[in-house]
Amino acid sequence: MVEVLTAKVSLGVSACLADCPVRYNGKRFDALSGLGRERGDFSITPVCPECMAGFGVPREPIHLTGTGQEVLAGTAKVENRFGRDVTAAVIAGSQACVDALERAGARVVILKEKSPSCGLHAAKVGRSRRREALGSGVFGAMLAEKGWFLIPDTAFNSPLTWWDWRRRMHAWLWLSDRPIATNGDLTSAWHVVKFVLQETGRATADEVGRALAALPKHAPVEELEALRARMLELLKVPTTRQRAMSYLWKTYSHASKKGTLEGIDMHELTVRSPEVQRNVTTIAEEMIGLERISFENDLLFGTSPVIYRERRRVHMRDEALGRTKTDEGD
Repeated sequence: MVEVLTAKVSLGVSACLADCPVRYNGKRFDALSGLGRERGDFSITPVCPECMAGFGVPREPIHLTGTGQEVLAGTAKVENRFGRDVTAAVIAGSQACVDALERAGARVVILKEKSPSCGLHAAKVGRSRRREALGSGVFGAMLAEKGWFLIPDTAFNSPLTWWDWRRRMHAWLWLSDRPIATNGDLTSAWHVVKFVLQETGRATADEVGRALAALPKHAPVEELEALRARMLELLKVPTTRQRAMSYLWKTYSHASKKGTLEGIDMHELTVRSPEVQRNVTTIAEEMIGLERISFENDLLFGTSPVIYRERRRVHMRDEALGRTKTDEGD
């Protein structure tokens, strides 16, 4: 059975990406338009660490002398264009945003990449801001320390890229909240998410699978949680276009050979082999189409093992399937 989240995802987002004019020069982006009709699936909390630092709009641009991780460690600083040290203010503003997100129950955050505060993987450092560091901005580094699911705004570069981030986010939230007390609990969870983990990193996923099989009978909770943590980290790793197509075809072919799709309304969905060239929009449409069929028929497809649907739609689905009692997952 497909796992279904029925509670809206609490989503933090850099405010400048949510059409709020809070950049240092007063500009903004409407990146969330990339969510399309899915926007209603989220409860969105915009935050801006530089505004919360008390800098206002417009303001002097800031730059890092090292990565955000180094700033938090006390080995680098944040300065404005005049060389004034504003490190303490940026750290305080970042912490204020973390506090707000915690009150909102958000563990997923979309961040403005390359920003000295919100950058996730490639924050720009130095006064010229021409050099990208292999690290985060200050706020991005603070969130990374909490272990949350962090998404760069480049996730909206294409429909396929966003689909990949969304399906891994749903799986991450589901696995984070799933009660794990026994070997069997963890093994059951592994069988739900393992296909995604194998797609994004086969060698590492196989290591986790072997570690799971090698657990002693009645393994202590600490060992179970350590393996869960490894699985959660793997769910943060993006896929590639080619791997996504290959695993989509593998999932579809396996279901077809088993007869799982016999008598099922495919809604004119055509899933093509990886050798057939098509654009990312078409590939994403195939992925989303398979999710629809997965939900309507309560079938587990490894490429999207956890999906979101409103509670009323789950009730309607279960009635259509002739069920008298709904088995829901929040």
